[in-house]
Amino acid sequence: MLLFCGALFNVVCGLLLATSFAFSWIDICLLFKLSCTAVVLYLMRQFEHRDAVFFYINLGLTRRRMLATVLAADFLVWALMITIIVIAQ
Repeated sequence: MLLFCGALFNVVCGLLLATSFAFSWIDICLLFKLSCTAVVLYLMRQFEHRDAVFFYINLGLTRRRMLATVLAADFLVWALMITIIVIAQ
């Protein structure tokens, strides 16, 4: 769910920056991405099924490790996309 929301935001942010590029948009996109990620994390935590996470814990994956991996991948894709757009402009 977090990757889907993050990917959707990355596409919208990329289209916004690609069509009307300004360096101030990068700051606004970063703040908006951080706030949207925080809201999605909160909602995921509130509506999480308590028994569903035990499957991953039995595999040796903790909640923090899974969340850190997803967030790192999401922000890495966002940073690469922003870098490519800045270089192309």
